[in-house]
Amino acid sequence: MIKKLAPALFLLFVFPSFVFAQDFDFNRANSDYLYNLSLYREAHQEYVSAKEAYLKYKTLTSKNTALEKTLRMTQLRDEVVRTYLIALKMKLGETPGIFSDDKNVFNLKLDNEADWYLKHKEELSSAATLGDLANLAKVSSTRYSSRSEILIYQTLYKILLGKEFTLKGEIEIQIEAIREKLKEIKEKGDKDISLPERWLLETENRLLRFEEKVSASQAIMASIEKNTYRESVYRKAQLLLEEGHQYLKEANRYLKEIIREIKTADGNY
Repeated sequence: MIKKLAPALFLLFVFPSFVFAQDFDFNRANSDYLYNLSLYREAHQEYVSAKEAYLKYKTLTSKNTALEKTLRMTQLRDEVVRTYLIALKMKLGETPGIFSDDKNVFNLKLDNEADWYLKHKEELSSAATLGDLANLAKVSSTRYSSRSEILIYQTLYKILLGKEFTLKGEIEIQIEAIREKLKEIKEKGDKDISLPERWLLETENRLLRFEEKVSASQAIMASIEKNTYRESVYRKAQLLLEEGHQYLKEANRYLKEIIREIKTADGNY
């Protein structure tokens, strides 16, 4: 009767318009989500038992119990999605490397989506029969598959991008510092810096390869709204980012080698 939670809700484990206390952060939001998830799992088991009892006995008592358990389960399902959306919002806000305009757009979308589930949770209480409750529950399932799931994957992806571009930015800062140091050594004219210069070019080449992987990943992710297999699309895009991350790790390792080489050539570095 009731569709179970989709896989996207379990990717972080790691959510009204929101007015948060100053100490409300991702850790707190994530704890709220995990707490509601545990309640939902318990309620779902009770719903299954009540449903089986009603189908078996067809008594008024079993019917009333089934209605109560189904209501609790569906309301908790809405609450799980809502608190997950809030946790995503907090995680997005705490992730560096994301433009403020992008954060504002995603925050608004996440707020609106979480608001919807709160209102729908309240509407569930108006159901007088199991049939009415099932119909209202289908509205939530449709909303999730047509809108919420897409937004969740897009937000998760934006968080991944932010982390990767933060690392890339740190590497670019180091590259610029090393380039200035090599220029200083070269101006002195008493040291051969051809080797570290070549290595620096190799490092920059790794950043270009990273950008290629990111572009390919973004192209795949752009199709998620039109693709039914959204988790598969997200995983493919994520895998390309992981491949790009390996180029960043190589670039970082190259920088360490360059610094050691420069120290050998110039004891003042």
